Amino acid sequence: MSQFININSQLDALRMKEFEKKFYEKISDDVKIVPKVTPFKGINIDLMYIKNNKILFVKFMDTSEELFSILDEELIEVMNEEFNLLRLKMAQHHNNISYNFVYIMPYVEIYDGYGFEDFVDNNIIDKHKLNQIIEKEISMDDYLKEENNEIELNMYILDICPEYYVLNNEMHINKEFKKITFVNDDYEYSATMLDKDQLEKSISINYGNNLFQGGCGTGKTTIMLSRAIKLARVYPQHRFVVFVSSKKLSNQLREALEILYKDNNNLEVHTISSFLFKLAKKFDLVADYRMFKQNYEKYLNNLIKQARNVVKNKNMFKGIFIDEAESFKYDELKFISEFLYKTKNIFDIYYCNALNMTNDLNIFKDNKQDIEFDDIIYLDINYRQNKNLVEFVNRFCQNSNDYIKSLRPSVEGDIYPFTKSIHKHGQDPEILKVSDLEEQIESVLWEIDFLINKKGLDYSDIAIVYPYNKKKLKNGKTIYFQYILRKALEEAKIPYMIAEDEITTLTKKVGITISNIYGIKNLEYKAVIFCELEMLYNQTIGDTRQDYQINDFVGDLNKIYLAINIPTDYLKIITTFSEDSSEIIKILIKSK
Repeated sequence: MSQFININSQLDALRMKEFEKKFYEKISDDVKIVPKVTPFKGINIDLMYIKNNKILFVKFMDTSEELFSILDEELIEVMNEEFNLLRLKMAQHHNNISYNFVYIMPYVEIYDGYGFEDFVDNNIIDKHKLNQIIEKEISMDDYLKEENNEIELNMYILDICPEYYVLNNEMHINKEFKKITFVNDDYEYSATMLDKDQLEKSISINYGNNLFQGGCGTGKTTIMLSRAIKLARVYPQHRFVVFVSSKKLSNQLREALEILYKDNNNLEVHTISSFLFKLAKKFDLVADYRMFKQNYEKYLNNLIKQARNVVKNKNMFKGIFIDEAESFKYDELKFISEFLYKTKNIFDIYYCNALNMTNDLNIFKDNKQDIEFDDIIYLDINYRQNKNLVEFVNRFCQNSNDYIKSLRPSVEGDIYPFTKSIHKHGQDPEILKVSDLEEQIESVLWEIDFLINKKGLDYSDIAIVYPYNKKKLKNGKTIYFQYILRKALEEAKIPYMIAEDEITTLTKKVGITISNIYGIKNLEYKAVIFCELEMLYNQTIGDTRQDYQINDFVGDLNKIYLAINIPTDYLKIITTFSEDSSEIIKILIKSK
């Protein structure tokens, strides 16, 4: 029963049939299962049965005895046509792979092959044959063909089930399937299969509005992309779109799609501005792109108004996915949803309140509170960080939630979500107190040397994170922290790169990554050195009676939350502030 994937979907192509659940009970531990496979456009199969590198495609037919008595010849002919289509496609594209394909019909017994006797004998398991399998008179293994080369088989599974894989993931969770290494455009990638819980959430797709809530590292983007690719492959005649809040994540998802979903012609990725520019070009909206740089919000809203008035038939997409939805305004979410089909649509929102670092942060009003959700899914398994870091982050979340609630008991729910680690113990984070900026830079260099020479990390495993590239002080002077840091790294002959929009989780790193808090979002590293926290403007709340001051303070807490969730193994925090001078530092130290 360990193989059981509890799929709960309203979609016919993904719906789990009644006997399918019983079938899982009969599967032995030496068999691997890949559920709901789409090997080719227009062919959807319930599961791939794998044993000793031999594969068997299995499709369950819910056909009743009464229906079969009326349409017996027609049904057998349709199944035979699908079987022959798969055979033709396999011969054209994967002639090195040995396989078989069977239909299981648990409710009917077939007495006449209607000219398809060979197909019925070898590729249909009817009620009689199924009873023989249950009674162990025959075995499912009897339907297996020749053994495949293991490497070729793994690459084949990646090719026909790309939505079940995550690229360049540090952690290898699903041990049933080996990590695959391959080269694409002269760059080496790795692909690891999603774990059972992620697979269930990826395939359990229902119509309507669905909300996914979870903290950093819980796989929101992974599940979102998996569901988007799955639907795009199952329904190639329909269009789907993913919306993200940043150009960086947009680049990352497009790069992943180019590798995983090679035949993509129905799945788009956009920021709201890139989507509006596309609409402007297609529908001749008035758009002066130079004005966007002068007043982004004003001209973005102007384009939204134009699109609402000009674009009459907005029902373009069967499915819309919004990642980082916390960074979207309610009106933007509402506008995006207007482009869905009228019926049988999928609207998925992925959300973490603690990651909102926009100027529109408002802890007293939820940007999605006016959306009615048909299903709310909570993600709490942390796939990224070791146990010690997860426990530290959870204590930070608890202390931050308690502090905010002590000031505003009326705030509903927790702002900072808790997660559960699936990894073993690791290193506790360190908070280092230094006297001034010069000593802070020296400490950064010392920590780099420690991580490289004592812990065996590579430069590419490390990120140095700070709030802003520069900050203007009250006395009118400006600290150019990034410049100071770069100069110190160059003098120490330490290679580095700056986290611009082009750097993604798939980018090959050529040295230490240095980044402000905005550039590091959506990335992860084995080690993070978080420094110059003094640049944050809201170390304390001057007047706790003022809601805007609490909002501003939470905005800076959110920056801390993001930074401490980037590392998988090591976290070093370096600051000149103490608990007396900063409520943020007090919360961090208390969390340690």
